[in-house]
Amino acid sequence: MGILGSMKKNIVICGNADRVYAATLACLLVDFPLTINLLSDDGLSSERLQELVNAADLQNNIDVQLATPAIFKTADLLLITDLQAVPADISALDYATAILPEFRKLIASAMANGFTGKICLLQKYDELFTYFAWRFSGLPQSDIVGFGTFPATLLLERLLQKQLRVGRHDVRAYVVGTAQQPIVVWSRAYVGVAPVLTLVASETTDFDADKMMQLEQRVQQESGVEQFALQAICLQTVLRALLFEAGLLSTFTTLHPYADDQLVAYSAPIYLSGSGTRQVTELSLTKEEQAELAASLAVTRDMITQIEQGGLGV
Repeated sequence: MGILGSMKKNIVICGNADRVYAATLACLLVDFPLTINLLSDDGLSSERLQELVNAADLQNNIDVQLATPAIFKTADLLLITDLQAVPADISALDYATAILPEFRKLIASAMANGFTGKICLLQKYDELFTYFAWRFSGLPQSDIVGFGTFPATLLLERLLQKQLRVGRHDVRAYVVGTAQQPIVVWSRAYVGVAPVLTLVASETTDFDADKMMQLEQRVQQESGVEQFALQAICLQTVLRALLFEAGLLSTFTTLHPYADDQLVAYSAPIYLSGSGTRQVTELSLTKEEQAELAASLAVTRDMITQIEQGGLGV
């Protein structure tokens, strides 16, 4: 049975008005069998809400409606965008600290109204909010996922595909870590069965170390700009995997063990499906890649500790 023959899914999209509008529009364009529920707390004006409702009427499979928190009881997915705009000059720690009370209130409302679905985070700093979504909700770790470096991974694969002039499915690459500090895992990048690094050393290709570094710099540049457009483009693929039995193996933000029985969230290859997230295998990294990832995780874990010690995360 294809997607269009599937039972209609119920999702709730939350966040600030601009983000909710953009995420809803991205869903409308793919026209999956969905009922999109928007909460009045998001501050979406009646005019913009009606615009989305009208757009849904032009599609065949999707509905948009204003809902009360009671909708959480039957929701399959809670899609959380940035709850507030992220100022350019604010640190991740300060932003998360400012947002967490509102974030916790949202999660508490969902759980109090009987939510048993999955949480997907379309937020900046989702390495922090994935962790606290788990802490606040009590849901299984496998039911909470952030977009993380998934858009960066897809971007790298497309850039490699164009550079090497191969088919769309001929390239496999991974960007791990966080959206703000992406780590390109060149040691596990492949074109067909050939590691990309072997192509750099080959005299039969025009792909050299300089071009490889240009691609890495492009990915790094994207980490410093607004990510929401990339995330919105990727939303179709994620919804298909989470709601419509089309599993996906790529890099997403999920929880992983850390030192002293602690947990930390970061992006690594996982299998995403209607059953949630599942780690298929450990990604083997070089010593240099592992050191870079470890440094990034230490920063994230330190921020989580500071937040928890401040009383916001407990």
